[in-house]
Amino acid sequence: MIHALEIHHDLGDVLVKPVVDVNRARLKRMIQSTLDNYLSDDRVPAQVIHDEARLRHGDYYRTPGYFLRMYRLRAELTQAELAGQTGIHQRRISEMENNKRTMDQAMASRLAQALDCDYQRLLYGNL
Repeated sequence: MIHALEIHHDLGDVLVKPVVDVNRARLKRMIQSTLDNYLSDDRVPAQVIHDEARLRHGDYYRTPGYFLRMYRLRAELTQAELAGQTGIHQRRISEMENNKRTMDQAMASRLAQALDCDYQRLLYGNL
């Protein structure tokens, strides 16, 4: 029978239940090392990230069009590919991304389903 491996770390306690027989000491060292590396990584405060994005995107930052573009890029889709998946013309998607055209709830829902996101972000931007 394989027993659970308990690891106590500054980040919290970890309980690992291997499904195969493993070198427990090596596994424990590997997990502790990974957690230590996580703690030692430099962190950038979220406010710094938002300030830089606001400078880059100006008034466009956190608008419905901004979120539409970000979710589309996250999904690694072109406007044409998103148009093909949703039945919405590519030109209209471009206009919505550039905040030149609004969308209704039905359109936001279709886009959100294709992009796996919350339709309200597409309707209202920063909630």
